[in-house]
Amino acid sequence: MYKRILLPVSNPRNAAYTLKAALQLLDPDGTIVLLSVVGTSEDYPDRAESYRKKTNLVIKLMKSVAPDKAEVVPEIILSPSIRDTILDQIATHNIDLAILGYSLQSTLYKIRYGDVIYPLVKDAPCDVILSNLKYESTFERILIPSAGYKHSIHAVKVARALAEKTHGHITLLHIAEPNESDVQADLQLLASTYDNVDISVFSGPIAEQITVFSKDYDLIIMGASERSWGASAIFGTVVDKVIEQTDRNIFVVRA
Repeated sequence: MYKRILLPVSNPRNAAYTLKAALQLLDPDGTIVLLSVVGTSEDYPDRAESYRKKTNLVIKLMKSVAPDKAEVVPEIILSPSIRDTILDQIATHNIDLAILGYSLQSTLYKIRYGDVIYPLVKDAPCDVILSNLKYESTFERILIPSAGYKHSIHAVKVARALAEKTHGHITLLHIAEPNESDVQADLQLLASTYDNVDISVFSGPIAEQITVFSKDYDLIIMGASERSWGASAIFGTVVDKVIEQTDRNIFVVRA
């Protein structure tokens, strides 16, 4: 599905889970670039210790990939800006998918220190997946909350690529809002792209319904919010609320 995937790594557990997902999304002759960024704002000896740990993580991840599975390219870079480094590496390696670890930060943290994720989702010239994998997923049961065709088409493509490897099942979930137009035709069109798909429609609070419905699934794939970063930081997003409430794995795909 993708020829060149960029995987910035930091958290060892999440990186290992996400690497396995990346391998499922990668073309047979594709390349994965493992990127670790060491902040230049750190002082010695902290910076040296951070460099050592991140180098060891990249080496460990590389060893976990069989040579016949994919080409893996390591990049360990000293930089004052994670965002700029990721964008530079996307350009350098001609990346067509970046998978970024996503941990829920408080509104206060975002206002005080800025946010890396939302600007990257906006500025990256390639597809972007935000990964919040809490455990290793088999991708056998995938839930896609859908607001309609244009909002979910990329999410369905990613779900299909993951599910095909395990003959997995995909559910399209639509939470109907009062007085909305009928989206049934859009949902049927999405469902037609893969054999093992069903559609469920409910009403009620969106984040809460997604959270309740997701308990029987091992992965939720959602479209990224179209809100501006400022609005998202102040008011939050459905994605943020779901991540906060659920114990399921989540991919957020830029729509």
